[in-house]
Amino acid sequence: MSSVTTQVWMLAVEAVLLVMLWVMLAGLQIATVVVGFLDIASMIQFVVGFSIFLIISNALLNGWLLRIYWGLIQKPLAAVLFFTFTTPLYMLFFRIRHVVAALRTKNQLDLRREALMARYAVSKAESELVQLSSFSATVKRTSCVAHLAETPTEDSLVDSEALPRSWFVTDTHFDVDTKMIKMSEGCEGRREARSLVHLLTVDLFELVASRKTLSYHFVLNSSGDILHISSSSILASGLPPRLCNTSPLTVCNDVHYMINMSRGIGYEIVYVQKRSEKSRASVSHLNLSLLIWNNVLYITALLAFGTVLNIEKSHGSASALFHTSWILSAFAWLLTCRSVDEPWSDTFAKMPLRLCFTISRIFLVCTITLSGLAQGVLVFLSIKASGYLALASQIVYAKLRRNVDLWGSVVDRYCFEKSLVFSSQMAESVVSCVWAICWHACCPSERSLVLLVVLLLCHAFGMVWLCFVGRFLEEPLKNPLRVLQIAKDRIKWGTGEY
Repeated sequence: MSSVTTQVWMLAVEAVLLVMLWVMLAGLQIATVVVGFLDIASMIQFVVGFSIFLIISNALLNGWLLRIYWGLIQKPLAAVLFFTFTTPLYMLFFRIRHVVAALRTKNQLDLRREALMARYAVSKAESELVQLSSFSATVKRTSCVAHLAETPTEDSLVDSEALPRSWFVTDTHFDVDTKMIKMSEGCEGRREARSLVHLLTVDLFELVASRKTLSYHFVLNSSGDILHISSSSILASGLPPRLCNTSPLTVCNDVHYMINMSRGIGYEIVYVQKRSEKSRASVSHLNLSLLIWNNVLYITALLAFGTVLNIEKSHGSASALFHTSWILSAFAWLLTCRSVDEPWSDTFAKMPLRLCFTISRIFLVCTITLSGLAQGVLVFLSIKASGYLALASQIVYAKLRRNVDLWGSVVDRYCFEKSLVFSSQMAESVVSCVWAICWHACCPSERSLVLLVVLLLCHAFGMVWLCFVGRFLEEPLKNPLRVLQIAKDRIKWGTGEY
């Protein structure tokens, strides 16, 4: 079985699993609301809050998805999808359709094409392929890279995890006014000098809350050798000019790739542009998978609250429905909080952290919230504040005492995840455990003891796993060779350039 066929089967399993998860989640959410209404006297807080959240979040999600795809879906079908809240399910079926087409074809070219279509199916794309004006054979052709390095061919580097010593990633240079990429020395996206105020405001905000951006620029010769790689946090507006010189007329015969990536809460946009001597191709890709599954974590938190409330009102025994609902919802969140280009090895490596830290803290906050909303909000804010303070302290200490810029590179800032920072997780774990101990001391019971023991074990295992998880992460965006392959895949997917 070829590697492409294996990839198709993996995509088939993933697509079917996600569709089944969505259907089961929808069924369990409806069933949970119905059961809550049957016991409205004791579950009124949960039923009202959960019902309002489901209606509003699903209406906004379905409306936004239809707005993105307006014009591509027939109006009667769009109305049915909106009022039944099934637009996400309709989008998820796109992947299954392309997987089935890939499994049915015998042609390897069609197989690769359908595999890429299945991988990026839950997305909105705009593509363009333009044939550029040709030059006569007498026109001088040369590389626009000033100093060529002897490098292995690109095909021999695709599976390599380390960069060759003969080239390295530099800072991208831009034209001052247009932000067009320049091959010569010029304006580049340099960061401001890091004062203490700058560290505590701009840098910290950029790491944890702001829209993240990353741009890569690759130059390859006609043989596929990599001649130049640069990166920046500034999104490039275009590639260098084709003409290297006008006297004599000299044209660039390299192949340029520009990859602009932008990521925020619930969205991920990737714009790829490829230019050779004869053509220019571009693909803009809006990943909708993050948007479809964006509310799963909040649903998990509400279902956890409903489970704790059911245990409280039923004198220690929650119905199987509540347990199944929050477990399946948490499982869906663990599987879906990932980028479309993130390898599954990274997703599985992060799952224990998200389970031991996020899910256990959700139950702590929900349990304390039963005694009052103000107490629950205080616990949540104190845990989050401790994590941010620890992160800020680590950044300031490293800069002032050791003159080290933590997460100083543009790639590190784009790939930053607070859940992988030891100091931040340690601070949040300590505060969470202190709250659990205080809660058991103030309100001793069998349930508070179970919560305390589970929380201590989860955080202890999570901190141990955090010390070792780094060696399992592939982090493809930190490997320019993987980024180049991602760019090629998206160009093929969007324009059919095989």
